[in-house]
Amino acid sequence: MHFLINVVKESSSATFFFYTYLCQANNRPMLQAFLRFITENQLFTPTDRLLLTVSGGIDSVVLTQLCHEAGFSFGIAHCNFQLRGEDSEGDQLFVQQLAQKYGVACHVQRFETKAFAKKRGISTQMAARELRYPWFEEIRHQFHYDYILTAHHQDDLLETVLLNLTRGTGLAGLHGILPKKDRLVRPLLFASRNDIQAFLTQNQLPWREDSSNASVDYARNRLRHHVVPILRELNPNVAASVATLAERVKATENLLAASRKSIEAEIIRAEGSTIWIAIAPLEQQVAPVELLAQWLTGFGFTYQQSKLIWLNRKGQTGKRYFSPTHTLIMNRGKWLVTPSQIPSSTYYELHEPCGEINYAGGHLTWTMGKTTVAENKKEVAYMDANTLTFPLKLRLWQPGDWFCPLGMKGKKKKISDFLVDAKVSRNRKDQVYVLESGGEIAWLVGFRLDERFKISETTVKILKFSQDTSN
Repeated sequence: MHFLINVVKESSSATFFFYTYLCQANNRPMLQAFLRFITENQLFTPTDRLLLTVSGGIDSVVLTQLCHEAGFSFGIAHCNFQLRGEDSEGDQLFVQQLAQKYGVACHVQRFETKAFAKKRGISTQMAARELRYPWFEEIRHQFHYDYILTAHHQDDLLETVLLNLTRGTGLAGLHGILPKKDRLVRPLLFASRNDIQAFLTQNQLPWREDSSNASVDYARNRLRHHVVPILRELNPNVAASVATLAERVKATENLLAASRKSIEAEIIRAEGSTIWIAIAPLEQQVAPVELLAQWLTGFGFTYQQSKLIWLNRKGQTGKRYFSPTHTLIMNRGKWLVTPSQIPSSTYYELHEPCGEINYAGGHLTWTMGKTTVAENKKEVAYMDANTLTFPLKLRLWQPGDWFCPLGMKGKKKKISDFLVDAKVSRNRKDQVYVLESGGEIAWLVGFRLDERFKISETTVKILKFSQDTSN
């Protein structure tokens, strides 16, 4: 079979139809479906060099076997995240032996995942994602592979769509995992987890079990073990149904994008990094809020923000809205969108009870002690160490932030209102930071401590924070 496939590789774009014929002749329905999916979605050509991301689990082992049976040219990439001790080492050895079995290159990278997650203040799952994809792309480029292949399948797509729904999503969240995005390809999205398991059993393929898959500590696993089985009772083919939905949603997205582009000229004007959006012509459209949200999503604004901006379109000139990267300003019948001078997504983490840091707002030092303290000042704050949860986060304040200003007996106050009452200029407002502990604001830096974090008669350890803006 490999000989025949190598011959047709010299053929035209009709190659994959020959593949399908060969699969039918050889009674290999899984391989046939695999090649048909690649053909219909134009994922890659038979002559492309492929980099397979292989963990050693069932899905990636099946992907490797299918690519081998198809006669594709491929190499293997494996990430050792060093999260499961000997099991992680066993996974690496298994994948290296798998590569030897198929006679292909094996690229391995060991990551200090826990240290990276701690430094970034993110989960180990998120850290693993941030580490692996840039490395895959680095290997692809360095060794001249054309595409990166992952083993995501229909059940992964189902879980992703369900996760997006629970968190709140738009059309992009409903299409979930795409078959192809730039150089990243998912050629198993035609198959269910049961299809893949059946192929593995039929071909007696060895594989490695990841014990974390059975844990319900992760949201995806809770959906997999508790929610999806109930959905399957209602519809045994729920994964395939959601896959069809995802395909149609993506097509709808493409239609909307084409429609949006046709009217952009009369509504949007760009001047360098600044975007002007005219309100009057947008009011004439069928779904103005959705159109506005589609445009503003690219600048980091949420749908709810876009809806609020639309409802307040008759508001006063100078009204501002903020995303993590941009500022939108109301300006005489138009919205002006500009990059933020200091991205509000920028933050600094304080991991230890003593230290110092230079940040965009100045220089901050903090020390632990038991001594009697002086009175809190704007640039100095004394806190009860037992009320704080490390790591602390130093970030720009954002609309909607609130705290309980010291001296107000625990009453809440929006930071925006506090700054107005303090007669802080508009330019200065954009540069005000907060110190956050466990998701609560402990100090409006340079202005006021939060009542909940003040020292008391029962305080044992004190943290002193000092801000210096002279630099």
